[in-house]
Amino acid sequence: MKINFYLLLTFCSLIIIGCRRPPEVCMELSAESTSTGTPIQFTSCSKRALSFEWFMDGPVGAPENNRGWSDESFSHSFTVPGSYVITLNVYRNFSFTGDKEVLQKTISVN
Repeated sequence: MKINFYLLLTFCSLIIIGCRRPPEVCMELSAESTSTGTPIQFTSCSKRALSFEWFMDGPVGAPENNRGWSDESFSHSFTVPGSYVITLNVYRNFSFTGDKEVLQKTISVN
C-alpha cells in the first residue's frame, strides 16, 4: 500500500512539473522571400503556448511597422519592398501572461 502511494505521489509530481515548463517558440513561414502583393502564411508551431504576438519591423513607411497580430496563424501580403524582421512572442497563459519566449526571423520582399 505504501509503495502505491509513493508511486502515485511521484507520478502526480512529474505531471505538475511537466505542466509548468515554459513554452517552446517555433514559427513556420510559407516563404522567406516574396514579391509585393504575394501573401505569406505565418504559423506558430510553438508548444505549450496559449497567447501569440506577432510584430513586423520593416522599411520606413511600411504599414506593417505599426501593426500586430495575435492569431496562431495568419496570411499577409506586403506592399513595401525591403527586409522585414518578424518577431513572434509566445506566452504560456492566455492574455499575454506567464512565461514568455521570443523568436525572430528575417524575410525579404522584392
